[in-house]
Amino acid sequence: MKFTWYGNNYLDLIPGFAMGIRQDPIGDKRYVPWFNAPPGTRQRLNFFCLLSNGDSQQVLDEVKTYTHNDTYVPLPGYKTMASHFHNEFISNEALSGKPVPEHPEFVDVLKGSGLDIVKLAEFHGPGHPKGPDSTRLKELSCLFEQTKRLSDKHFLLLPGEEANNFYGGHWLAFFPKPVYWVMSRKPEQLFVVDDPKYGKIYHIGDKAEMQKLLEIENGLAWVAHARTKASTNYPDNYKDEDFFKSDTYLGAAWKAIPADLSWSTLSKRVLNLMDDMANWGLKKHVISEADIFTITHRNEMYAHLNVNYLQMDSLPEYKNGWKSVLNVMRTGRFFVSTGEVLFPAFSINGKTAGETLTLDQTGKATVRIKIDWTFPLNYAEIISGDGQKVYREQINLNQTLAFGKKEFNWPINLKNRKWVRIEAWDIAANGAFTQMIWLK
Repeated sequence: MKFTWYGNNYLDLIPGFAMGIRQDPIGDKRYVPWFNAPPGTRQRLNFFCLLSNGDSQQVLDEVKTYTHNDTYVPLPGYKTMASHFHNEFISNEALSGKPVPEHPEFVDVLKGSGLDIVKLAEFHGPGHPKGPDSTRLKELSCLFEQTKRLSDKHFLLLPGEEANNFYGGHWLAFFPKPVYWVMSRKPEQLFVVDDPKYGKIYHIGDKAEMQKLLEIENGLAWVAHARTKASTNYPDNYKDEDFFKSDTYLGAAWKAIPADLSWSTLSKRVLNLMDDMANWGLKKHVISEADIFTITHRNEMYAHLNVNYLQMDSLPEYKNGWKSVLNVMRTGRFFVSTGEVLFPAFSINGKTAGETLTLDQTGKATVRIKIDWTFPLNYAEIISGDGQKVYREQINLNQTLAFGKKEFNWPINLKNRKWVRIEAWDIAANGAFTQMIWLK
């Protein structure tokens, strides 16, 4: 993507030698709302320089410490999970008629990034979600076979799809076990049948049947890249519908798009949605997503990834299903991170993310949070809402130095508030955020 450049007379704009970072002026020659620079804003087009008297390899190795060598470090009591990958391994390789690689490159890359759990989003282009049945069921069967083969006791590769039918906009479906379903139903077809080869098969004809399928199979759905791209105006356009209000609809996924370099954080788009959903009176959650189409050793991966740290002591075995993964997501027992800022522990008056805290009449509470960081921190923010407004209390942390660990205790008055969450951001706009603690 030509982010990094150096040389003489760059773009006939800069005389002499120069170096820097920018977007390619014409991108991929189509409009994609991934960067946003509103008129009148001051865009931070800066980068960091590390000076050293060592050789180039020593300097590069030191640079990598700021991103944990481009990996997500393990935390006791947590497992790392990333979602939304369109590498289309099933269509492009497993069903291509060519020999299926024993050790696919994309799996090596994801494992090398420190991921314990990866949820795919296959069949986004080359698949046949609406049938014909013979093709669709063959694709699903191969997906389940390959994800099972490529999973082990240290790594779960899980089937998933960006469904994009019935609800509006783009959204992802996730089941706790292999489920055969076709995203269409003819008038003469039954909602569910038992097939001698595949077992139970569902045919879905509308949003009510989609919700019913998720309820029966304990699945989850959430909006992808909310409020932008093909999900512009979603989930807002269906926020009053039954399927969105149901427990089967998790909420939304967060990725740093659109990027606005006038902010001191990464994208606020879905963070604002997170607060809106809570003020709508809905107990929804926000996971991180990748939305990446190619995964190779040649790609810059870490910079475009983010991760969910799920509160789990161990990984389930693929053959027994992964209901425990969905349960952690469903109850909000996780935090999202770009990797450089971590929350090993977090509570308010003894309650942690996903739980409900009953306040006394004063509304006084104490936030306790442990933060690990690489770049010096910039600030933390305690964000709460009363069902109408959003309140923000910012804590300046710019006295911190690089590579630190500390437990912070912050008093806060949450009287008449209905929910609260925490964010923390470093000087490079890397960060982390918790899920909601609900208030009574």
